[in-house]
Amino acid sequence: MGNDSLATFRKVLWLIVAAVALVFVVQAADLWALQALSLNGKPPAQQATHSPPSEVGASLATTGSGSSTYLPVAEEAAGKPSASTDASGVPNFALVGDGGELGEKARAVVAKSMPVVLGTRTDDVVYVNLAEVARRFEGELRWQAGTAQALLITQDSVIRLIPGSKQAEVNLTPMQLSAVPAEINGKLMMPVRALCQVLGTEPKWSQKRRIFSIEKDDRVLNIVARQDIFQLEVSRSQRRLQVYVLGEPVKSYAMCVGRGNNTPVGHFYIQRRAVWPPWTTYEGKYIPGGSRRNPLGARWLGTSARGRERGWAIGMHGTNQPSSIGRRISGGCLRMYNKNAIELYNNIPIGTPVWIHEEPIVLPGAH
Repeated sequence: MGNDSLATFRKVLWLIVAAVALVFVVQAADLWALQALSLNGKPPAQQATHSPPSEVGASLATTGSGSSTYLPVAEEAAGKPSASTDASGVPNFALVGDGGELGEKARAVVAKSMPVVLGTRTDDVVYVNLAEVARRFEGELRWQAGTAQALLITQDSVIRLIPGSKQAEVNLTPMQLSAVPAEINGKLMMPVRALCQVLGTEPKWSQKRRIFSIEKDDRVLNIVARQDIFQLEVSRSQRRLQVYVLGEPVKSYAMCVGRGNNTPVGHFYIQRRAVWPPWTTYEGKYIPGGSRRNPLGARWLGTSARGRERGWAIGMHGTNQPSSIGRRISGGCLRMYNKNAIELYNNIPIGTPVWIHEEPIVLPGAH
């Protein structure tokens, strides 16, 4: 090989090496940015507003079926940490921090229904921590995680339970439960109606407030599933989101909704949550979370609704187009100011019901 050919070969080789190195640097920068966003919940310092494509949507990763180009950062599972309480005994059920104004208003509503024990809803069955119930009724639960049997001792009964089975005994009398007690996250969780069976009492259910009330030994205990504390109502015509707590309206937010019928109507629920979610454009281009070109903003609350045009998930999310709030121009998603999307994210758990309709919202007591 001549000197000229060798020199040319070296130049080409260095160009290839430099190109590969550049690709690695760009990828590393993206990974660093995403890690910083997921840890700190903040976008890069250089973020500025920028107009994204005119249509905004997101395809959402689903479990077990379908294909997707959207995978949220810091996506959360349905399980949530147990709530803490303050001196008043009112649970602090905010998912992040203290919940802000929405969390404070929610706790004020719940305080009126004390004593309250938080449960969880799975497949329309509300479960409650049996140890907490025993404590509230001055009873005793003898059970350790992983053991095959449990004894619940009350003032007038000795109840034998088998996690994962409908078989039970109350004062040595066999009983068939209506639902199965289960070990969940190291706790023995009891379906509320089955609990009332063994306690010999009838539960009172409030459809409006989404609360079970149990009376036993001159005590009253209210049980509410975490997923039922909040209810979300969206009016397409008003471009508004109304948040209810136990059936009481507590806060309203302005929104941008889908043009035409892009935002579907019906009853849905919150399915996914994400911090500074990435976005894949309609053309297949990936845009990391926190980028000034990303239209999904600071937080994502994905619903079970699907858009009419593309079938992508409809979510409540922040935006880098604040001027669009109050209009009807999105590709189907429900845009919010970033600060409002963050407050909603900090409080609203997976499983929360969402009702979307066209008509104006009518608050209780309004004429």
